Amino acid sequence: MSRSPANSEFNPWPYALSAFLGLFVACVVGFGIWAVRQKMDLVGPDYYEQEVRFQTQIDRQARTLAMGQPVEIAYSHDSNRISIALPSTHAQATPTGQIRLYRPSDASLDRTLPLAVDATGRQELDASALLQGRWKVRVDWTSAGSEYTAEETLDVARRVAL
Repeated sequence: MSRSPANSEFNPWPYALSAFLGLFVACVVGFGIWAVRQKMDLVGPDYYEQEVRFQTQIDRQARTLAMGQPVEIAYSHDSNRISIALPSTHAQATPTGQIRLYRPSDASLDRTLPLAVDATGRQELDASALLQGRWKVRVDWTSAGSEYTAEETLDVARRVAL
C-alpha cells in the first residue's frame, strides 16, 4: 500500500513540543542570567565577623530584657521623626552608644548616629531624609559599665495631605 496525498495531514504536535521545550530552555537560561546579576547585600560589610561575636549580642539582649522597663523605639508619621526612649535608670547614668539605621533592601543607605539622650533618656531623630519603606533601628549603649541593646523594625512613610 502506498500513501495517498489525501491521507497525509499536517501534524502540529512535533513543532509545538519543540517550540515549548525551546521556550522552556530560554526561560531557564534567562532566569539564571537574571539571578546571577542580582545585588546581594548582607546586613553589614563585616557580617561574618559579627556572627562570630553573636554571643556578646545575646548577652546584651538578656541584660536589656532583665531591666524590666522596655526600650521604646517608635516612628511618628505626623512629625516624621523617630523617637528613642531608654529606661529612666539609664538616663541618669549618661549612657554612651550609637544608633544604627539599617535598610534591609539597600545596604548603601545604612547610617550610624551617636546616641545623645537628654536628661529624661529620650532622643528624637529626623526621618525626613530616610527613604520610605522598612528600616531596622538598633540602639547599642553602655551604662554603668554594662552593655545593652534594643532593636525595632519601623515602616517609614510620608504623611499624605488630604
